[in-house]
Amino acid sequence: MTISLRDLHRCFEGAVPAVIATAARDGTPNVTYLSRVRAVDDERVALSNQFFSKTVRNLAENPRASVLLIDPLDYSQYRLSLVYERTERRGPIFDRLREDVDTIAAVTGMQNVFKLRAADIYRVSQVEQISSGSTAPRVGRVAAGPAALGELTAQLSRCADLDAIVTTTVNGIADRLGIEHSLLLLLDEEERRLYTIASHGYPAEGVGSEVALGEGMIGLAAERAAPIRINSVRSMVKYGMSVRRSFERHGEISAGWEIELPGLAHVESALAVPAIALGQLVGVLMVESPDPVAFTADDEATLSVLASVVANAIEAERSRDSTDDAGVAAPAARKSDDAAVPSTHVRFFAVDGSTFLDGDYLIKGVAGRILWSLLGHYEREGRTEFTNKEVRLDPTLELPEFRDNLDSRLLLLKRRLDERAAAIRIEKTGRGRFRIVVATSLRLDSASQ
Repeated sequence: MTISLRDLHRCFEGAVPAVIATAARDGTPNVTYLSRVRAVDDERVALSNQFFSKTVRNLAENPRASVLLIDPLDYSQYRLSLVYERTERRGPIFDRLREDVDTIAAVTGMQNVFKLRAADIYRVSQVEQISSGSTAPRVGRVAAGPAALGELTAQLSRCADLDAIVTTTVNGIADRLGIEHSLLLLLDEEERRLYTIASHGYPAEGVGSEVALGEGMIGLAAERAAPIRINSVRSMVKYGMSVRRSFERHGEISAGWEIELPGLAHVESALAVPAIALGQLVGVLMVESPDPVAFTADDEATLSVLASVVANAIEAERSRDSTDDAGVAAPAARKSDDAAVPSTHVRFFAVDGSTFLDGDYLIKGVAGRILWSLLGHYEREGRTEFTNKEVRLDPTLELPEFRDNLDSRLLLLKRRLDERAAAIRIEKTGRGRFRIVVATSLRLDSASQ
């Protein structure tokens, strides 16, 4: 039976490292692992060249090689007999392999080690199956078709606010597309970091967890503004890392508080796609699976379309929120409650907006400053009703003049308080209006001095 390179498409996913063997002029063999093997056309493959000093010397003397490929699902083994043709250090083939290698480096934290030197092009003279699979091929998830995507986008078009948009997105990915584990992250005001606004399929929602642009799989997809699909994550590739940010102020405190980024303990496949609207990055949509080779090119295309729809829906909602003409809400007195209620200690650090409830980290940045401002009004004036417009004009929040993303930060704060089951809640009361519900007595403590 003739085996074509197209028949081996799963082997080129990189889930199981390939092995290359070469020989010197005197027949001395050299065997090493490959980072990536890609099919160039029906007759050629490209091999990533990173640490191939011995291989390069052997090819100069004997331009033939043998590569072992393993199917990641049924573990069938195939041997490719190769004839070296050329080395490329620029061009589309090199760029494709470089992206593969850069992705591996980013998700393993080895950016300073993994650097593609060249792409070596070989003509395939023979393909042999040298062993059959030891197990039956896994029946993978069937990729969702256009009908499922259409149903989900129609559902998104009926969403009336940002909360509904992000909830419908992650729930719809599970219910309509059959992908249980997903994250939706949005770009912050400084366009340097992404923060989790919603997730599905994890024990903790992880709202507020952050990833820097260029860091890990999520940050790399944002930086490139291009999808990244890895079907070989395995335990050694921990892309789901949360970013530690520490600060010091007069030696008073040094901390590395963080909210953990949701992620599977044993992830095998992952796909991250940028959410772009009108040429601007809005966020990143991320899915993952415990199964190897779980996501296909069809999944990548489907999620790319969905991410674009979500990005445009979010931008449309932000535009409506920013032009809302609601003025200052009328003060509303706190409800008296004779029953004893527990006290909550709220500690706020003005240096970066970090906010703690009873010593436990809650949130930081704009969301932290919003909460501190609202609680201040609540304590001083008894106010519970607010409008987005008046909050937007508060100079203590340090909002940027352009694209302040206030609605996203309010939603982040609301979801974070809900996730913590805090005695403080944010409730939307209408377009551009919300209230703060405080079911506790407060002890406010600012560490800004």
